[in-house]
Amino acid sequence: MTYKGVMTFTSHATKDLVTTIVDYLEIDPSLARSLPLAAYRDPSLHELEVETVFRRDWLCIGRAEQVARPGDWFAAEVVGEPLVVAHGDDGTLRAFSSLCRHRNMPLATGSGHDRRLVCPYHRWTYDLDGVLRGAPLMDLPRGDDGGPCRLPLIAVDIWLGFVFVNLRSAPPSLPLGLEGAASTLDPYDIATWRNLIPVDEIWPGNWKLAFETALEGYHLDGLHPGTIASMLPSKGSFFVEGHPRWSCFRLTVDFDSELGAPTRASAVAMGGADAVASPTVSMHPHVNISCTPTSAVWLSFLPVGVDRTHVIGGYLVPPDEYERIMAAPDELAFTVGAIEQLNREDASATIALQQVTGSRLATRGPLDQREAGLLHFYRYLATQLNESNSGDRHG
Repeated sequence: MTYKGVMTFTSHATKDLVTTIVDYLEIDPSLARSLPLAAYRDPSLHELEVETVFRRDWLCIGRAEQVARPGDWFAAEVVGEPLVVAHGDDGTLRAFSSLCRHRNMPLATGSGHDRRLVCPYHRWTYDLDGVLRGAPLMDLPRGDDGGPCRLPLIAVDIWLGFVFVNLRSAPPSLPLGLEGAASTLDPYDIATWRNLIPVDEIWPGNWKLAFETALEGYHLDGLHPGTIASMLPSKGSFFVEGHPRWSCFRLTVDFDSELGAPTRASAVAMGGADAVASPTVSMHPHVNISCTPTSAVWLSFLPVGVDRTHVIGGYLVPPDEYERIMAAPDELAFTVGAIEQLNREDASATIALQQVTGSRLATRGPLDQREAGLLHFYRYLATQLNESNSGDRHG
C-alpha cells in the first residue's frame, strides 16, 4: 500500500472493506448495519486509518492541569511518535517531538517539572521551548536552516481543558466543528474540573471496537449490570444528534437508585435537558466524554497496533469535590475501584470481539436507534478515506 496520492491496496479484501465504509455516506440510516469484523483485523486498513485519521486529525492526549505551571511537562505517544507537551518559562504551551536530535533517543517518559529536558543517552539538553542548549564534549550543532538546533514543533491546542495535538504541519485550528459539542457540555463547566483518577491502560483490541462501545448507551444493561446500570439503564438511552465531527446521546438518570439519588440536586440546578438525562459526547475520531450530574469520565482511544489500543483518560470532578475526595481516603479508594471496574467491563467487549474477528460465520447486525452514533462515526471514517482516495494529502 502507498499513501502518496491515490491509495492502492495490498489485497482485494482491503479494497472491499474501504468500499463498505465509504458506502455509509449514502446509506439509509434505517438500513445501517455494523462493520464486518474483518475491519478490525485487516493490517492494511489499519495502516490506512493511521495515515488518513491519526496523522491528520486533532487528537486528545491529556488535560491542561497536567501542564498548569511554567516548567510542567508530560510525555505522550501518538501512532509511534513520542511527544512532549510543556509549559515554557515564557508562559507558552508547546508540543514537540521527544526524539533527541542526536541519535533519536526519547527524551522523557511520564511527567515532571523541570526547566530543561536532558537526553538520558548522551546528555544533550533542551529548554522547554524545544531548543537545544547543550551537547557535552561537542560544539553546539545548528539546525538544517542554520538556526538553533531544536526539536520539531507539533501543533497543540486546548479545548474545554483537554490538550489536543495534530501531527500535520499546518492543520486547521480547533474547535473545528466542535462548537455544538462545547455548548452541550457547557452546563458541566468541564474546563475547570480536575482529573481525580487518571486512566492509562492497554486494551487488546482494535481502537474502533473500543470507541464504538463509548458511542452508545444500548450496552449498559449488558456490560454494567452491577455498577452503573441501575442509575443509567439502557432503556433510558436515546440518541440526540450527530455531526461530521461529533455525536451525542443522553442517558436518563434514575434518581431513585442508590447511585442516582445523591446527584438529584445538581441535576435540578442545571435545569433543561440536563435535569433528567446526562449527555455523552463523542468527538471523532477517538474521544468520549460521558457525564453524570456531578462527574464525567473521559477516554481517548489511540491505536498502537491493529489489535491493541492505548486508552488514556480519567474521572473528572469539580475542584471542590476533588479536594473533598482527596481528603477522604476510604471514599477515594472506593471511587478508584469503581472506575477501574467500569473500564474492565467496557474493555471486556473490546477483547471478546477482537478474539472473534477471524470468524467466517460473523454477521453484520442491524444498528438499533440507540446506536446511531456508530453511523456518524462510520461516515467520518468514510470521509477521511474518500479524501485520501482523491489524492488530498496536503499538510
